[in-house]
Amino acid sequence: MFDAIHLKRAEKERKEFIRNCIVFDTPRLENEVFPAECKVEADIAYQPKEDSLKLDIYTPSVCNNDKECFILIHGGAFVYGSKILDKNFGMHLAIKAGIPVVNVDYTLMPESDMAQVMNEIFTAINFVCKEYGFEKLHTVGDSAGGYLAYVVAMASRNSDVREGFGVTVEPLAAAESANLICPGIINSRKAFPGIYYEKKTGVKLADFAFDLRELAKLNGDLRVSVITGEEDFLRAQDIEFQAVVKDVVFYDAVNEGEYKMFHVFPVAHPEWPQSVKAIGLIADNAVGKK
Repeated sequence: MFDAIHLKRAEKERKEFIRNCIVFDTPRLENEVFPAECKVEADIAYQPKEDSLKLDIYTPSVCNNDKECFILIHGGAFVYGSKILDKNFGMHLAIKAGIPVVNVDYTLMPESDMAQVMNEIFTAINFVCKEYGFEKLHTVGDSAGGYLAYVVAMASRNSDVREGFGVTVEPLAAAESANLICPGIINSRKAFPGIYYEKKTGVKLADFAFDLRELAKLNGDLRVSVITGEEDFLRAQDIEFQAVVKDVVFYDAVNEGEYKMFHVFPVAHPEWPQSVKAIGLIADNAVGKK
């Protein structure tokens, strides 16, 4: 009964969250203008089955290294969205960094859980490594995608982390950097969205899956950037997280006139001055530091 009450509350929050996201995203997607200096390969199936998940690849006109790429993971509290949400941002990032960006779809919760999502993303990574010859990776994502960008990068480098997330796909490449835009850091097993993390497959996750501050203790030499803003509702978590990550690149953007630094502002408006700075910091953290 106790768990049923928590799940009922989470389902109510999930549906309300999705409604609010649709209201916000629909007009901004309808009005997006994509940069011209980028080649788009869209809807590439990365699984060997009929209903395969898809990914896009954005290759800048001036490509400095076609053996290196970003793995871009969209947000949406794990229950909403698709790669289209981050397409404009991904193209801007590809142009700025001078390397391709791979924008990945994954199965949303509660039709999946964390172990399934992680294995799907690693399947996508292995696919592009095999088919496109990528040898170096950088992860990037916003909100829940920021969470995934960090845990995927960490899992690509550490077998204990893979075990803690139920990852069975052996990665063909390890991430050199993880770049987090307004990420979620702390979630409860009994509240939205963490209540869905173990629901589908029943894989028991390590405690660090619910508190990335604990995972950060294993960070090693992974280069990490964290972007937040003055009106980001996860700002307090992100400030706390950056304090425990070694040598983190941290950008806390402030409001300026009509530009309000709300949650995932660089993805929603990659052309804003603060977003341009954030994208530059991410590119620099990934390919500008060796």
